[in-house]
Formats: sequence, C-alpha cells, structure tokens
Amino acid sequence: MGPGILVIVYKGIGDVLLTTPLLRALKKGLPGSRVYFLTRRPSRPILEGNPNLAGVFCREDKPLLAIRAAGIDIAVDFMRSASSGFYALFSGAGKRLAFSYRGGRLFYNVMPEQRPGGGYTVYDRLQLIEPLGVRPDGHSLDLAIPPACSDKADAFLAAAGVKPGEMLVTMDITSPRDHRRWAPGNFAKLADSLAESRGARVVFLWGPGELDYVKAAMAAAGRKHLLCPDFGLLDLAALLKRASLHVGTSSAPMHIAVSQGTPTFTVYAPQNSPRSWSPPGPEHGWAQGELSALPFSAVLERLETHISGPGAKK
Repeated sequence: MGPGILVIVYKGIGDVLLTTPLLRALKKGLPGSRVYFLTRRPSRPILEGNPNLAGVFCREDKPLLAIRAAGIDIAVDFMRSASSGFYALFSGAGKRLAFSYRGGRLFYNVMPEQRPGGGYTVYDRLQLIEPLGVRPDGHSLDLAIPPACSDKADAFLAAAGVKPGEMLVTMDITSPRDHRRWAPGNFAKLADSLAESRGARVVFLWGPGELDYVKAAMAAAGRKHLLCPDFGLLDLAALLKRASLHVGTSSAPMHIAVSQGTPTFTVYAPQNSPRSWSPPGPEHGWAQGELSALPFSAVLERLETHISGPGAKK
C-alpha cells in the first residue's frame, strides 16, 4: 500500500479547485497512495466526487482523530498558519511539506523555497511536491458533476427559453474583496452589449449574501436578463459547462468555468495578476486596470476581440 497523504487548503473554493491538479499528480506519481484533503465545509462539494481522493476532512468538524486514524505519512500544507501547522504536525506524518517561511520549522521538516515567475498559480503550487519526486500532470482542473445537477441546469435553461445553439453567457459581478469589484452598472452595460451585438442570453450569478447586489445591477440594465436560481456549487458548475462564455471578476465561478472547459473573460484589479490566475491559452481573456477608473469602452473592446478570437467556444 502506498503512503497516506494529507493536503491542507483552507482558503476559498477557487483556491481548493486550483489544487486539484496537484492531487492528480500525486496519484499518478505515487502509485497506490491514499490522498486526503483538509479544508473548510463550503469547499467540500468541489472535492467529494474527485476520483483522486480517498477522503475529505472539514476543519469545522475538528477532525484530528479521524486524520490520525487515516494513517498519514506525508502532509502538504499550503496555508502556512499556526492552525494548519498544528494539523500537519499532529497528523502523524513523518514528512511535512510547506513553502519556506519564518517560523515554519516548528511544524514542517521539508520547506523548499518557492521559485518566482511560475506563471499560472497551478504550477506555483506544484513546486511544493517536487521534493517527493512527483512531476506535474498538466494544469487542467478536476470537478465532477453528478447527473442530477446537469438535469437541474438543463431544466432552468429550458424554462427560461434558452434554445440549443444560442450564445449563453454567465456573468459573475461579485467578489468578497471590494478592490476586485468593477461597477455593477458597467457589468449591466456589458450584458446589454452582448445581447445586442451577439444575441446572447446572459445569466447573472449570485451566492450567499449577494442577491440584492446582483438584482440592483440587473435593474440598471436596459434589457431583460436571466437571474440564476439558488443553485449549489455543483448545479452552478453544470450551468457554467453549458455556457459559451463566462464573464466576471476574479472569483470562484471563473475557476469553476475553467474546470468545465468554458472560455472566460475576467476583469482584474491591479493587485491581481492575469498571468497567475487565468490559465494559459486563447480561451481565457481579460482586462485589467484600477477598477474605479477602468473605462467601460476599453473593457468592451477587449471582450469583443476575445469573443472573435481563436479561443471562442464553438
């Protein structure tokens, strides 16, 4: 039997999804290994159908005893915090990996320096398992969708009158970080422009606590657009898989769209690098600038160029 491996990522849903190529690489590079994931409860649906995982632990459940019972030999921690270090140290793992940081030797005994300039963040993360002799297995993100979720997305689109072959655009205008939010009225104008120039059907997405914000943006639009139902993460993934294009901020729905092979166009603030967060390839376009001053016309021009380019979904 291969080693038991614990991967620790507490951060948001997008960060968890961006770690799935590492899980695939571990299973391929260490045959017979049992890979487990420690995360927060909202990210659990992203991982439960992953064929590379033997189990998922949630921090809220205080799972140390269950982790110890799983037989962990290697802990791979991306959080570099006292709480994640506690789990790594007391997991039973003889080999504990984290990128080097001051004070990390309290918890970890393998601490490589992270090389700058790796590009897409998936490749930055894959550096951490190089000391295990594990090679990358590509940068594609893994997210399985149950048939019931696909049926739910299809039923919504059918009820909304979206016909097969119509251009379907999902739009995510929200972010938990204020500096990543472009003015909602600008997104409303983008939706109108896509409907007028491309005949697109635009679906505005929302999550917990975001509904009023999104409805206000839709009310500012000159055309009528669709509002996503109260979908769970995997229902949302099924909807994003059916989209011709996903437009929005740098947030979890963008990464979910990437996992489903859907082209994306992301509006980035200066603090976030498109090279790091958008995967390589013509399918994924972007505009960037100080969002309080980023002109609508400049974003629309880049979006239209992207839609007409080689990465457009056929």
